[in-house]
Amino acid sequence: KSYSRAVTIQFRNEDESRDFHSAFEQWQKDVIQAGIHLPNGAIAASKSKFDYKIEPSSAKMYFHYYGQLLHQQNMLQDYVRTGTYYAAVIENRVDFTGRVVVDVGAGSGILSLFAAQAGAKHVYAVEASEMAEYARKLIAGNPALAQRITVIKGKVEEVELAEKADILISEPMGTLLVNERMLESYIIARDRFLVPNGKMFPSIGRIHMAPFSDEYLFVEIANK
Repeated sequence: KSYSRAVTIQFRNEDESRDFHSAFEQWQKDVIQAGIHLPNGAIAASKSKFDYKIEPSSAKMYFHYYGQLLHQQNMLQDYVRTGTYYAAVIENRVDFTGRVVVDVGAGSGILSLFAAQAGAKHVYAVEASEMAEYARKLIAGNPALAQRITVIKGKVEEVELAEKADILISEPMGTLLVNERMLESYIIARDRFLVPNGKMFPSIGRIHMAPFSDEYLFVEIANK
């Protein structure tokens, strides 16, 4: 059971009060990070960097969307997108051969299959949505490559891997590059898993903007 207790604390001066509140706030942070049991039986759940960047309801919708085969199919059928990644991996086979690769937000596992096809020693496909289960089945359907691919269901901010990665591969770009904030997870994966001087595919992104005038669009938005 969890019980509430009321406690009255009186301080001798302002300095003592500030010191107490500062120490208490630090204690709260330490408890949350450690995910330990509190004295009254409550549990302070540990939060990852993912939990701080997005609301739980938004995260649920996000993972539900990408956990559907239909949406993965739409992305796979974007031949420019898929073909560009395939060319980037296969044409840089020397970077992948014999290396450990982490696929950040693996989705259907297509990039993991490309990396294994290019000769990767092992690929860790990290996917937080229910698509991870489909990815396991799709990868298992390619037995020559499947033995070198491990699908891990979880967020890159939270999962633990058996070894560091020589290469990160991902498709983290949203609308205007930064929409959906997948780039942040990609950077966190770099900081957590990538060896010094490791490589990232992709490693550079650019946003191009130009001013324009549209009177009808202006009126439409202004009247909302």
